[in-house]
Amino acid sequence: MSGTRLLLVGAALVVAFAGCGGDGEKQVTKAQYEQKLEQIGHDLYKAANALGASSNTSIFIDNLDKLEQVLKKSADELHGVKPPLDARPANDRLVDAYRKLAGEIEKVKDARRESFARALAALKAVQQSTAAQQTREAAKELRRLSYNVPVSTTL
Repeated sequence: MSGTRLLLVGAALVVAFAGCGGDGEKQVTKAQYEQKLEQIGHDLYKAANALGASSNTSIFIDNLDKLEQVLKKSADELHGVKPPLDARPANDRLVDAYRKLAGEIEKVKDARRESFARALAALKAVQQSTAAQQTREAAKELRRLSYNVPVSTTL
């Protein structure tokens, strides 16, 4: 293979790999991004509502585990997409907030091992945390940009 041809093949491979989304993010349209937010909101709503299903310690902690997993999955999913340019800062804030909230769930589990009343107080603290506020601010920003953002995407 000649040097010029080898250079062209190498350049083609670089372009091909660059187009494969080497950073793991997939470009999405506004409508696709809104659908992703809708699904995340639905999943968060289901997981959060399950917390009220039982005050039994093991069931409550299992439901907290599920909520924690949904928060982590939601953060990973939003991190894995590249929304329209105007939505990227708010998207990054949601990713960060969901990860922080997932980390705070452990405190609620520990509180539940002590008592149900402490668990409720710890859960309320999570809902009033900086991370929860961050979800509300990110959603507000997206709505200001004319995105449809379900209330259930926030905590």
